[in-house]
Amino acid sequence: MRLLIIHIMNSRVVWLVLILPCLAPAASPSAQEILTRTAAIYKNLRSYQFRVIVQTVQGPNISERHFTESGAGPGRYRVQNDDPLGELRVGDGKAEWVFNPAAREYVKTTATAGTATTIGDFGQIDQHVTGASIAREELFAVDGKPKPIYVVDVTRDQWPKGALAGAGHAMYRMDKSTFAVYKVIYYASRATEIVLYSPVKWDQPVPESLFTFTPPASARKVSAAATPEVRSSPIAGAEAPDFTLPDAGGHSVHLRDLRGKVLVVDFWATWCPPCRAQMPILQRMQTELASKGLVVLGLDIGEDAETVSAFAKRQSYTFALLLGAEPDVSAKYYVEAYPTTFVVDRRGRIAYRELGGNSPEKLRSAVQAALDAVK
Repeated sequence: MRLLIIHIMNSRVVWLVLILPCLAPAASPSAQEILTRTAAIYKNLRSYQFRVIVQTVQGPNISERHFTESGAGPGRYRVQNDDPLGELRVGDGKAEWVFNPAAREYVKTTATAGTATTIGDFGQIDQHVTGASIAREELFAVDGKPKPIYVVDVTRDQWPKGALAGAGHAMYRMDKSTFAVYKVIYYASRATEIVLYSPVKWDQPVPESLFTFTPPASARKVSAAATPEVRSSPIAGAEAPDFTLPDAGGHSVHLRDLRGKVLVVDFWATWCPPCRAQMPILQRMQTELASKGLVVLGLDIGEDAETVSAFAKRQSYTFALLLGAEPDVSAKYYVEAYPTTFVVDRRGRIAYRELGGNSPEKLRSAVQAALDAVK
């Protein structure tokens, strides 16, 4: 590589011009390289603590559980369910205890190389991979600030213990700088599992007391842990979760302020072909039915104001397009794919849910039924 220096002279000034070689931009990592870097980050974590939310969507029914996972080296972990009657898992590096407070039972087993946890499994995220591709890059709110992330689609011939049974593939969302995993969606033929991870401590000390367990005197030892009961409920009929989001111009829309209106709440993105195909239908409904009390809200996933506003302008869409729905608002609505569209009645309850935008007639019928219903 050479540096060329040219002297340019006129009657008064000597100019020194440096012509520097053009450097090619660094190549983006491949999907497999992203997985390998992510695995290395998690393998080298000395200690950590994460808040974890696991959501299961099975047809029209949903369920959710919350827990905190802490760890400090191989085999040392604590998985504490938020529900006081929920399962507790503790490993001290030599043994694992699984305690069921509801049944007052516990199981003690010898820790093995195969003993794993939700966070610990990320140290092997690059293993048993049969296919991996970067689906896209987008924005993901962390502590209220948008961060660039990779969305990586992965198939495997073996899934981590505890992953959704029958999973065909998973979509991982990880930080482009730190490679921290923020969200995973596992897809199976009859169910979807959405897992969200919020770091509380990253390579920071956690109390040693977390990795010890003494069974209560009233608990009895059993040979196998009972399968935790999963309680699910239909999403239709539930109160629509409240949110406040800005539009591309910075004006905030508060869902609760729209009580008394019939709402279409549509989770979408400009890169999503079925989303784009449904947008003209939503625009027509807004135009034709606004006078009867309909409000259409498009909640964008992972894009910035410039992208969304430019798209709306090109297509002449006039209904509200809101930003920043990922991950908090999308999690409240158990969004597993795009578009996911809801009809919210005048009482603020979810009257209809649809995935994929494949049933415009059913969507319109649900909107009309909500408009016709007695207030």
